[in-house]
Amino acid sequence: MSNAWIGNYAASRARLNPGRAAVEDLDTGAVYTYDDLERRANRLAHYLKEACGVAKGDRVAFLSRNRVELIDAYYATGKLGAILVPYNARLSAKELGQLMEREGPKVLFYEDVFAANAAALEGTCPVKTFVVLGGESQQGHPAYDELLSRQPDTLVACDALELEDIHLIIHTGGTTGLPKGGLVSHRSELFNSFNEICTWGLSYSDSAVILLPLFHTGGWNLLTLPLLHAGGKLYLSRVYDPKQTLEVIQRERTTCLFGAATIFRMMVERSEFKDADLSSLRWIMAGAAPTPINIMQEFWNKGVKFVLGYGMTEAGPNNLSTPAQFVPQNVVEEKFASVGKPMYLSLVKLIDDDGREITTPDTPGELLWSGPQLFSGYWENPQETAATLVDGWVHTGDMATVDKDGFYYIVGRKKNMFISGGENVFPPEIESALYDIEAVRECCVFGVPDEKWGEVGKAVVSLKPGMTLTRGEILSALDGKLARYKIPKYITFVDDVPKNNVGKIVVKQVTDLYGKAED
Repeated sequence: MSNAWIGNYAASRARLNPGRAAVEDLDTGAVYTYDDLERRANRLAHYLKEACGVAKGDRVAFLSRNRVELIDAYYATGKLGAILVPYNARLSAKELGQLMEREGPKVLFYEDVFAANAAALEGTCPVKTFVVLGGESQQGHPAYDELLSRQPDTLVACDALELEDIHLIIHTGGTTGLPKGGLVSHRSELFNSFNEICTWGLSYSDSAVILLPLFHTGGWNLLTLPLLHAGGKLYLSRVYDPKQTLEVIQRERTTCLFGAATIFRMMVERSEFKDADLSSLRWIMAGAAPTPINIMQEFWNKGVKFVLGYGMTEAGPNNLSTPAQFVPQNVVEEKFASVGKPMYLSLVKLIDDDGREITTPDTPGELLWSGPQLFSGYWENPQETAATLVDGWVHTGDMATVDKDGFYYIVGRKKNMFISGGENVFPPEIESALYDIEAVRECCVFGVPDEKWGEVGKAVVSLKPGMTLTRGEILSALDGKLARYKIPKYITFVDDVPKNNVGKIVVKQVTDLYGKAED
């Protein structure tokens, strides 16, 4: 039996409603139909196969903000059985180079605004072919549009593809060092979309402005892929603009919206928000970090159901959400702090420190996930895979409770991690960079509340005897070594970082003493 249908969803959708608008680029005004997406994907697949030698299992990398070319690449790599690797555009050239050395992409498509990083990477990473997005050829690298125009649009398919084959590598935070590459299979993508379509009732009549970057699991799996499967419409832009988002919602009468708390805070702070008509939205959902009730209230006052959800790269990410269409407003407000109920296909349980399942309401336990939407492990990292995926269950490291009505609440994090502007940040990586500074004797990094970003980093630092170091010198040393969102906003210098009787730094003691959002 041919499995050419796997990854060829562009062709299937184009067969059903070829002339329907699928993607609108808000920066250029260009609109692409489902037939356009199929033709563009075939052209890109031909180029990758014939000119770059990309075959089943090979990696194709992107360094880009949200653009239609990423949609082209998603479908094209699906047709070839190749693996799409969208890199976080906020990473430094050094971090990108280390990831590429590990994952070995054959081709890198980079947006022209990241030309400096591409230049730094050339000759130092495994990439053999560089292609420029959004501009003319430069640095000897061909321009994407010119390449595509020379390719045929005849159908490309990979008969040997299986549902368990990997289609995406999505990076998620690593407890030390570089992010881990989460392996997302065609099976995971398909069941994630099914999960959303069934839970939220998505259809061809739905549309959304995509607010999260397409180098994150939320960018792909929260609305983008489900709406493309269902035949809906996406609106993409390079940079999030709250004013533009409000305008598009009203002009296009979009129906769904998903983002992080920071995004919605920026929206309500716009003067245009007061008179904005958001009545077309069936619901708004926030994830990635806690959302203050005052932000939610602003949308409730407009008659929009604003609810919370929960997910993670390894578990889908579609796991928990308040089913807005089935829950009256008074319950939405009563359960405002809840991240909802398990989605249609998601299996969940809470366990105690001994691994026993917790069945009593309001009792904290570690949150575990199973189901057909799970990821397949981490790229070339069997130890982390074995620690996270145990007997078919993803161990999240998040602590949660469930109330008598089946609504879940995140109450803390078992892992030492914080979330800044939707990005997972792991203190050991920052501490390692701090220890590279000669004058640093000891340090401890943790997250503190921040009105704009949800959480930001704070470093408590002690210096070696006789040495001096300023806040500015630390920031200068970290600049270019870490992504900017990882660099601590606050730095407190102390004589001694609190430790236990065996010399181990005790994070709780440090946060109890220095946990305020100040230097």
